[in-house]
Amino acid sequence: GSAGQRIITAGEILCLAGLTAGLKTTQKNEYNITVLRGMSVSELILSPEEIDYTGIEHPSVIIALGQEGVDRRRDIFDGLQEDTLVLQVGGVDVPPSKAHIHRVDLTSQSIKNPDWALGSLAVLAKLDTVISQDMLKAALNIRFKGDTLDAALKMVARVEISA
Repeated sequence: GSAGQRIITAGEILCLAGLTAGLKTTQKNEYNITVLRGMSVSELILSPEEIDYTGIEHPSVIIALGQEGVDRRRDIFDGLQEDTLVLQVGGVDVPPSKAHIHRVDLTSQSIKNPDWALGSLAVLAKLDTVISQDMLKAALNIRFKGDTLDAALKMVARVEISA
């Protein structure tokens, strides 16, 4: 993604969702030192097994929210297989690969750019891929409180997925 899209926070929420289901998790982040500029990448592993190596060679899911992040990890697309899911928002070009592309139009759903990362987690949960809706709700309840929690739950509830 891009700076300002709350990529790191969404990564934390995804890890919390995994933890609520008894999974082991890791999160490795990369972002520019400047504020609100450039790419933002969060690499996560959720596994029922102990995690000995935090590198990701064959991701199960890629969420492509910003061109800067895709460009930064362009080389990983060459090795993607048919069982990899790429969530791609409009305006982001992903390199050709064997992966399954699922296009997501969050803008038409009135989801603002800073909420695209959380909106993408809602898509994953509604597709029942990597996390469930219950796992996502549990993670949001751990991470947020009060009005922020209410706003996050409402936004997640209104996200629609397309076939």
